[in-house]
Amino acid sequence: MKKDDFYKMKKTKIPFIIIIQGLSWFLICFFLIVITARFIFLKAPIYVPGEPVSIWYFLLLFFLMTLLFFLLVRKVKSRIFFEAFLTLAVFAGLWFLCDIWLNSDLAVAAALLMTILKFFYKRIWWQNMVIVLGVSGIAISLGLSLPWITGLALLMILSFYDIAAVYATGHMVQMFRGLIERGVIFALILPVKASWLGRSLKEVKPGEDFMLLGTGDLALPGLFVASLVRENVTWAIFAAFGAMLGFILMNIIFANQAQKRPMPALPLIAAGAVLGFVVAFVLKI
Repeated sequence: MKKDDFYKMKKTKIPFIIIIQGLSWFLICFFLIVITARFIFLKAPIYVPGEPVSIWYFLLLFFLMTLLFFLLVRKVKSRIFFEAFLTLAVFAGLWFLCDIWLNSDLAVAAALLMTILKFFYKRIWWQNMVIVLGVSGIAISLGLSLPWITGLALLMILSFYDIAAVYATGHMVQMFRGLIERGVIFALILPVKASWLGRSLKEVKPGEDFMLLGTGDLALPGLFVASLVRENVTWAIFAAFGAMLGFILMNIIFANQAQKRPMPALPLIAAGAVLGFVVAFVLKI
């Protein structure tokens, strides 16, 4: 794959169906986060969130993991390690989410079944569904351990990091491309035709009628939304809808680039989430 072709679409405009698909997955994710986090506080008193996570601890862990992943992508050619790591992350999120709504035994079985099925039923829509459910669980588990102001700070800091990682160092693009070349697609897959959601993952080639949206672009706004649920559900809902508006704006800007090139999605999605929160906060609703 040529560098200039990465993320490039055959069509000059982003098809409307891609925006609709992206909004649908965002809506499912945020809906699960809000209702599950709210359920935890109202109906599950036995669940007690841990001590608030330090922002510096979170950032240190994030950057160390990113550095490790970057080095491994450059040195390790096999896909097994990356597949195992990312599968474990998704399973952890699925398990947490299922454990809130089901009893412990069923939760483990359901999470394990969905994870295993991902390896045998390799269809785009199922890959997206498993990722959205897993990301929702991770966002809830971390978000409920963060004060909302910490979630806000993390979202803003990592948005600036995303810009630097794409435009300055380029290492985020290199990591993403390296995983794709190994056949590990840890992202939402948005095809130009809704009917293609039933296609095999083997048919997915970035730059050929597919847009890939990294899981961080979904997980980090989701984490912020979850942290807001602790304080005010309305704030969380406004932030969620703001993030979706940011996703729309990101697609419009990407589609109208004079020269198509990789573009960080998180900054605009995060800006929308923050703006939605600010509106609700100022209006005191």
